[in-house]
Amino acid sequence: MAAAFYRDYIADLKARIDDLHASTERYQTYELTMELLAQKNLVSYSEKKQKGQAEGLSYRRDFTTGRAVQMQQQDAYALFSGFFNLGQFLAFTGQGREKDAKQFAELLTDNWQYPTCAIHFIYRKKGQPKTASTRMHVVGLNGEADAAAYERKAIRADSVVQQRPFSSAVFWEWK
Repeated sequence: MAAAFYRDYIADLKARIDDLHASTERYQTYELTMELLAQKNLVSYSEKKQKGQAEGLSYRRDFTTGRAVQMQQQDAYALFSGFFNLGQFLAFTGQGREKDAKQFAELLTDNWQYPTCAIHFIYRKKGQPKTASTRMHVVGLNGEADAAAYERKAIRADSVVQQRPFSSAVFWEWK
């Protein structure tokens, strides 16, 4: 069975995040956490609003040196925005996780050839009775040919989502 594509999910996710950035006053609460693994770096982005107070933090950690530096939120988001504009995406199931962070990063990125992004986004707009949330981990690819090549190299067949919509105890599309 072929892996499920996630280009439409990412386009919708980016639109929701862009709306949050453009109109934060329309949101009662939100929490957005994203981690991008690319070019032997981890870029972490988080922002949240609770009880009327908003805060955020972004940093970049170099896997080679272990050095971490704080980043401006808009600079960090620009990296995520570029990732979201890639041609195709596959999602991870959360099965077969490695204990060593560096080995796990190398496995997911196919030795740093492809960037990956973990996303957790939960929000409630003002006047809405309940929250919406998603938690996914995706690999960004140039297109369907890259997706097929990545899937062939996947160590375990159950590590890449095969059917949508996907939901497990670890990851889920919108709920």
